[in-house]
Amino acid sequence: MTPGTPKLIDVLNCPNLPSLPAVAVQLLELTGDPNVNMKDIAKLVSTDQGMSSKVLKTVNSSYYGLSKPCGSIERALGFLGLNTVKSIVLGFSLVETTANAGDGFDLNGHWRRAIMGATGARAVAKQLRLSDADEVFTAALFQDMGMLASFMVLKEDYTNLIYSVPHRKLCAAEQEALGFDHTEVGEMLGKMWKLPTELCVAIRYHHSPDKADQKYAEMVRAVALGVLAADAMCPDAPKSAISRIERQAGDWFGTKNGLNVESLLEEIAESSKTLAKMFDQDIGEIPSALSLISKAQEQGLALQLSTQREAESLARESVTDGLTKIGNRKKFDAEMTAMFDHAVSSDSPLSVLFFDADKFKLVNDTYGHAAGDVVLVELASRATEVVSSDGIVCRYGGEEFIVILPGKGVVDAAMIAERLRYTIADKPFNTSSVEGVPDELPITVSIGVSGIDAGPADRLSNSGELVEEADKGVYAAKDAGRNNVQVWGRFTAAKSESTNQPSIAEPETAGKIPVSAAGDTMLLIEDDALAATLVMSLLKRSSTTKIEWVSTGDEAKQKIEQIAASGSNPYKSILCDLELPGKHGMEILKKAKSIAGLCDIPFLVLTADESSETKQTVEALGATGCISKSEFCKNLGVWVDRLAQWGAIARKKAA
Repeated sequence: MTPGTPKLIDVLNCPNLPSLPAVAVQLLELTGDPNVNMKDIAKLVSTDQGMSSKVLKTVNSSYYGLSKPCGSIERALGFLGLNTVKSIVLGFSLVETTANAGDGFDLNGHWRRAIMGATGARAVAKQLRLSDADEVFTAALFQDMGMLASFMVLKEDYTNLIYSVPHRKLCAAEQEALGFDHTEVGEMLGKMWKLPTELCVAIRYHHSPDKADQKYAEMVRAVALGVLAADAMCPDAPKSAISRIERQAGDWFGTKNGLNVESLLEEIAESSKTLAKMFDQDIGEIPSALSLISKAQEQGLALQLSTQREAESLARESVTDGLTKIGNRKKFDAEMTAMFDHAVSSDSPLSVLFFDADKFKLVNDTYGHAAGDVVLVELASRATEVVSSDGIVCRYGGEEFIVILPGKGVVDAAMIAERLRYTIADKPFNTSSVEGVPDELPITVSIGVSGIDAGPADRLSNSGELVEEADKGVYAAKDAGRNNVQVWGRFTAAKSESTNQPSIAEPETAGKIPVSAAGDTMLLIEDDALAATLVMSLLKRSSTTKIEWVSTGDEAKQKIEQIAASGSNPYKSILCDLELPGKHGMEILKKAKSIAGLCDIPFLVLTADESSETKQTVEALGATGCISKSEFCKNLGVWVDRLAQWGAIARKKAA
């Protein structure tokens, strides 16, 4: 409350406050006497011809539904009782009192709320068999008269305050700005008008019924429920308005199932129209109960669907890998266990593919984790495309992926694995979105395959053992040179049959095929596409040497045989990995050293095996040098210079 803001006492002492008509004041005095004579009340009302006419017209309306017309106030008292006639008189008196409220106040909106709230409160009291329904009606009709009084004193300051504030939040806004609210003004005004205590209490606590004295709680709560029902019929009513009525009735009266909300809304809609007409008030269009219930049901269904979708979304997120958007380890564990149990119990096929990116650590170490993430996302995408509806692709962890193939035997699984391997190796990965990284990176994978039918079924006691077999296949694929598929039950024998390790012998020195002088190109023999790309990138930065790259031992052997057949050598040096698909690097070395013109050019062996035995062996076969790939890349300039020196020596010797 700011300095200069009127206090509650200032409002109550204002001469502009509305006052009740004399007939209403005298009626309240008479009805305050428990021994009042009905004839005296009839005589009082009848002395005011205008009021008497309005009361009789109301009594005979469909609102009260009398079986036969009533022609006098005395008979009306007999038919309907004192409280009903009193509520009618007070209602018309309130209309008369507020008629001159002045411009600037939404009188139509006020009466819409008052009339709908009063008819709603009366209907609630009747349905739940609470206090006298007409007393509740009167309390609801008078509940917001404090707003009118506040406006008549504060004028536009008050309308500016309450503008666009929802009624349920009005008291808080008034307290913050004024230090009091309309319920306090209404209660004090009711006392000044000598309204019955129960009406004053209802006016004071209709926004907070639980604070009312227990003696009057039933009436106050009935009024509040009527107001909730009236609020539910407003165009801007919140989605939960109707369900709130049922919930609140249950909390207050334990009658959640006893309050028929549809019937309540129907009575408000019909009775409010009748009462508004009698009071000569325009309360606008009132929606039908059916449309409100339908809207509430639609909103409830929409909320239910929204909640369900949210729950499903959260459930999906819990089993989805955040980066690749495929299933995560949790998803895999759950699906794998269930599918394994089903396959065993139904004697149906089930296979697993386990794969990871070859030398993925080199991607992260060389280009950063952003590039690594792009590679992982693309791996997941290509795997999902290849597997399609045949299975479930999950990220197992890091650069490891796993595929469950229900209904697929190990032969079919191996074919899918080969399609997957080819799809990944066939086209470089687009990494142009990562700054400082080549636009494309060649990526390969090593894949292990196993299935229940890959061996005796009783070898497996759980799904984890099947996964372990496929995992061992990955290691076998890497031992076999990477970028290949290994199937459980076959790769041990296959490895022993194709070690690619040639017998060690002295290089051939006799009968060499003559070849013309060396060219200006370096031949790079490397099966690891990523390592080859890195080496070529580094070489191009430090020299102008042309580079030709081949990725298998068989292809390298073919190149050397072409040189022998043509008699023309385009290479000035050779860099060769030892572990190659097809022919082993030592076999390539032996073949090169058997050809005149090739035997004299530098032949540098790159290897991951830095043992002295390996170095001695390759040097015995005629290699110019043997060095680890990491050492070569680390001191590239030194090795490029050495290759140039060795080449010059070779050319001088040849001359």
